[in-house]
Amino acid sequence: MKVAIFVHYYVPYRNAGSETMLHVMCKALKDKGHEVIVFATVLPEAPEFYEYEGIPIYVTNVVYGKQMIESWRPDVIVSHHDNTDRAARISNRKGIPFAFLMHNDFDQTVQKLDYNPDLVVFNTDWMASKFKDKTSNFMVMHPPILTDQHRTTPGECVTLVNLSENKGANLFYKLAERMPDIQFLGVEGGHGPQIIRYDLPNVTIQMQTDKMKQDVWSRTKILLMPSVYESYGMAGVEALASGIPVLAHPTPGLIESQGPFGHFIDRDDVDQYCNVIRKYYESDISYKAASGLALRRSAELDPTPELAQWVQKIEELGNARIS
Repeated sequence: MKVAIFVHYYVPYRNAGSETMLHVMCKALKDKGHEVIVFATVLPEAPEFYEYEGIPIYVTNVVYGKQMIESWRPDVIVSHHDNTDRAARISNRKGIPFAFLMHNDFDQTVQKLDYNPDLVVFNTDWMASKFKDKTSNFMVMHPPILTDQHRTTPGECVTLVNLSENKGANLFYKLAERMPDIQFLGVEGGHGPQIIRYDLPNVTIQMQTDKMKQDVWSRTKILLMPSVYESYGMAGVEALASGIPVLAHPTPGLIESQGPFGHFIDRDDVDQYCNVIRKYYESDISYKAASGLALRRSAELDPTPELAQWVQKIEELGNARIS
């Protein structure tokens, strides 16, 4: 079966949650013997063609991308974000089943359900419960975290992944200013304007990376996720794999991903963030207890069943067209 992935960004040049999630899903299809090709239309930093972990990626524009997909004649087309409408038009024009990956509940995303995709993949239960009545065929695919790719021995830093205002960069720097004796690690994100400061001696800036185990988790003791919005929060789940406690703002997605063991603090409560960080650095008992709960939650989030369902759903779409 031939599956075309029509997107704007792709890894490893853009490593935001949507892209890393999609890549794991592409590999699951490939591992089952299906031919998967990615067509990326907004990736000027990448070569015109490259291969990443067995997945071929053509970097083009929207016009040539549509032409390439139509000439390849895939059995299924998959898209999300900016190219959803274009993928839907190819689907309607060529009779190719279309799967839409829905990563958030923003208005412009919800409107894409009007294209009547043949399959909608919600990234959380809370989104599925909110929008499942708008589609006749859906599944939930929580962003899949393969723990072996992230599990390591934690380091000593307080870390924020994605230094944008919405992800909590301002809080991150306030905490670093208040606690000059603690090392902080700021990781450049794959989207959004980044707030990069080099004036604090206890802050290290890590450029965007696809080697999270080596570059981030092996250096992290506590992860901050004081985000204004997270539909799920992949970085938080990646951290759990190493027993790294996560301090998170209670968005619906983070509540679902971190589960009953999550530690939630309002993003405006700087004092409480300071208090908890101090407790974890000064009390081995408190830190080990939080780390144990993180590992327990990580074990509950095995993506294997949902990845198998994803492959089955795509096969059903392709087989229906072939028959």
